[in-house]
Amino acid sequence: MRKERIDFDERIDRKNTSCIKYDFAVQRGKPEGILPLWVADMDFKAPQPVLDALKARVEHGIFGYSEGKEEYFEAVQDWMKRRHGWSVEKNWLVKTPGVVFALAMAVKAYTKPGDGVMIQQPVYYPFSEVIEDNGRKIVDNTLYLGEDGIYHMDLEDFEKKAVENSPVSIR
Repeated sequence: MRKERIDFDERIDRKNTSCIKYDFAVQRGKPEGILPLWVADMDFKAPQPVLDALKARVEHGIFGYSEGKEEYFEAVQDWMKRRHGWSVEKNWLVKTPGVVFALAMAVKAYTKPGDGVMIQQPVYYPFSEVIEDNGRKIVDNTLYLGEDGIYHMDLEDFEKKAVENSPVSIR
């Protein structure tokens, strides 16, 4: 695997490019001039190999349906093993167009309208929207910042709220 140095010192001006975090912040309820840490979006140029691969696809000129080849699944499996020590089977992997879509599908598949869905703030804001937009209620088990500077779960609160908000009796 080839590793290249990526220059994160080059600032890219994203304003007036239809960028959600700069050009639509006010419409999304954020104050004018806010430092846009409220959205997972980068201000760094993509690495050259990524740009080259995209250019090659564009130059091909056909944008039909496609499917991931074996290398795609191997890359995901390798990453999960290296990063998390978890060996995953190919048939466990489900591709989605994005994490918010996947979360919405999971909420619809595993809960019913009115059910509680526990999240642990601070969390990416669309997680809350997906829960509420699908008629579920947010059950908040806020993480706390420990003296070690790391967020931790409040396990007592988690258990209490899991029991209180369970659609079936687990008492």
